[in-house]
Amino acid sequence: MITVSEAQEIVQKNLPPRQVETAALAGSAGKILAANIAALEPSPRYTNSAMDGFAVRWEDVRHASAAQPARLTIVGESQAGIPFWEALQPGQAARISTGAMLCAGADAVVPVEETEVDGAVLRVLKAEKQHQHIRFAGEEFAAGAALLEAGTLLRAAQVALLASQGIAEVPIYRPPAVSVMVTGSELVPYDAAPQPWQIRDSNGIMLRCAVESSGGVVRSSGQVGDDYQRTVAAVRQALTDSQIIIFSGGVSVGPHDLVKAAAGECGFETLFWRVRQRPGKPLFFARRGESLFFGLPGNPVSALMCYLYYIHPVIRHLCGAAFTHHTVSGRLAQPIRNPLSRAQLFRVSLTPAGAALPEVRPLSKQASHMLTSVSDAGGFMLLDVGADLADGEMVEVYPFI
Repeated sequence: MITVSEAQEIVQKNLPPRQVETAALAGSAGKILAANIAALEPSPRYTNSAMDGFAVRWEDVRHASAAQPARLTIVGESQAGIPFWEALQPGQAARISTGAMLCAGADAVVPVEETEVDGAVLRVLKAEKQHQHIRFAGEEFAAGAALLEAGTLLRAAQVALLASQGIAEVPIYRPPAVSVMVTGSELVPYDAAPQPWQIRDSNGIMLRCAVESSGGVVRSSGQVGDDYQRTVAAVRQALTDSQIIIFSGGVSVGPHDLVKAAAGECGFETLFWRVRQRPGKPLFFARRGESLFFGLPGNPVSALMCYLYYIHPVIRHLCGAAFTHHTVSGRLAQPIRNPLSRAQLFRVSLTPAGAALPEVRPLSKQASHMLTSVSDAGGFMLLDVGADLADGEMVEVYPFI
C-alpha cells in the first residue's frame, strides 16, 4: 500500500500528452488557449471620438471661453457607422457621436456640455487641449501585438477581444474524452423504483457531473453489474473513444470485484492499487499507452473524494491548466486530529467570516456511505497521519468543484 503523495506522484508521471484542436470562437468559453494569439488589426481600427459633441480644429477653439466663445459653422455630422467624409476648413465644425470616425482636419472634440447651438451656429465655451476626447487608431494596441498567451482561460472578456479582431476559430487544448462505468448487481437506475434489496445508482450521475465540472467530455456511461464479460466489453468499448476510463466499484478484494482483472485483460498495466488513505483505500490506477484507467471504490463518498483528489487535476491538466489543486486558506473553528495510521480526506464546512479568513469546521459525519458528508461540505482537508491541529490554526482547504 502506498501513500497519498506517492499515488499522486505516480498519476502525475503518467499523464498523457495534451491534444490540440481548433474550436469555433462561439463555443470556446471555458476552454484554454493552446497557442499565442496576435492582433490582426490595430485597436481602435480608426481614430474616433470618445464623447458626444463636435469635431473641431484646435486652432479655432484654443482661446474659447464662456466670456468669449469661439463661433463656428456646423457643416455636417459623423455618426457611428456613418462617417462625415469632408475635411473641416477653418471656422467649421461637425457633430460627432461617441465611437464615430473623426473627420479629416479635426484635432479635438468638444463635448456637447461645453457648447451652445443656434441653428448652424456653434458656440464653443471651453476647450482644454489639442487632441482632447480623441481615441487614436492603434492606441490600445497595434496590428501584430501580442493579445493572449497560450494557457489563457477563455472567459467572456477574452472571447470578446478575439471577436473584435474577427477571429472566428481558436486553437484550444482538447478536453479529454471520458467513460464512466458503475459496477454492482444491487444497483438500479436512479430514476427507477428499487426492490428492498436494491439501491439507486448515484455514482454514475455524480461522476458524470464531476467530469463535466472539471472540463472533460463524457463519451459513454452505464452499468455493468458484477458480470466479468460485460465489464471487459465495457472497457474495450471505452478504449475506442475515451482517453480516461473511470469505473466505480469492483476494486476491492471480494469475489465480485472484477475490475482490476478486466483492465488487465484489456492490456492495462497496473501502476498502483490501494492507497493509505481514508476514504478511498482500494483506489486502482492503470495505464495502456495514452489511456488512463481509474478504479474508484463503490461507496459514493469514497468515489467522489478519490475523483476530486486524483482525477480532477488530471482532467484540468489535459484541458491546458496546471496539474495542481486549488486551495483556500481558512482558520479552524475547532481542533482536528487524525489518530489513524493513514491520511484522511476530511470533509469540512467553510463559513465566511467578513474580512477575516473563513471558518473551517469538520463535519460530524465522515462515513464513506453517507452522501451528506459531501453534500453538506464546502471542501475537504488532507489530514496527514498524526495530524493534531489546534483551534484557530490556519489550514488549507480543497474546495469542492
